[in-house]
Amino acid sequence: MDGSANKYLIFTLEKERYAIPIAKVQEVISYVPITSLHEASEFLKGVINLRGRIIPIIDMRLKFGLQAKEYTERTIFIIVDIVTAKDVYHVGLVVDAVQDVVEIAEDKIEKTPEVGFKFKSKYLQGIIQLQDTMVMILNFDSILATEDVVEIAEKIETNV
Repeated sequence: MDGSANKYLIFTLEKERYAIPIAKVQEVISYVPITSLHEASEFLKGVINLRGRIIPIIDMRLKFGLQAKEYTERTIFIIVDIVTAKDVYHVGLVVDAVQDVVEIAEDKIEKTPEVGFKFKSKYLQGIIQLQDTMVMILNFDSILATEDVVEIAEKIETNV
């Protein structure tokens, strides 16, 4: 990796901190009631209407195999762009809290160890020490693989 730096949005799930490239983030919003979709993946909680756009909502706790948590007015949705060969989709990610936006030098990101993680390391691009906390840099494209995006898009078209 070179010495360039990119900005990342830091968020938490359970007691762990994660980072995603800020360039993928459209906005961060507070909880909005979700309309359920029938026969969707467990992690696909449904859709919201955000200023006339239908946004699918993915619970990152469930995507990572963590225990579900009840949604409250403190629940946070991170609205992100998923770019596929066909289109750009907007997807909402449910997280416990948003921490900060930080600049991270690409050459400071360590390779992810292959053992000791609760979920597949394919979801991780790397790991970095920020102050006294370890932050896992997510491989955003593998978390929301093209199959997931296509499934989500099809569910929205048939249910909404």
